[in-house]
Amino acid sequence: MSPLLVLSLALPAAAASALAYILMRRQRAGAPAAPPALEEQLAALEQRISDRLHDMDWRHASVLDRISATTDSLQSDIDWLTGERMIEQAIQLARKGAEPEAIAGEVGLELEEARAIARLRRH
Repeated sequence: MSPLLVLSLALPAAAASALAYILMRRQRAGAPAAPPALEEQLAALEQRISDRLHDMDWRHASVLDRISATTDSLQSDIDWLTGERMIEQAIQLARKGAEPEAIAGEVGLELEEARAIARLRRH
């Protein structure tokens, strides 16, 4: 669970707990309970805080989705570049006369791929 999600869930709960604690202390002290208007204001404030936290969560989720998409794109580019580099190394080994088994073992290609590269590079 992300820290932001925990915070967004904990903050309204903490505000409600603090409000309940204050009201209980007033009742124990013999003071009259908060007038209904104050309770309504506090409930409205709690709702606004909850709405803002929900909005923040939505914006953070949106940003995290964009970061994830960018990371996926970068991973795809790295995979492509790695594949290109493996093929270049296999071609160099084939030009030097290396056997397909040696090419496959050193570069990390499948044996059939190494055989195809070795056959093509001989011509």
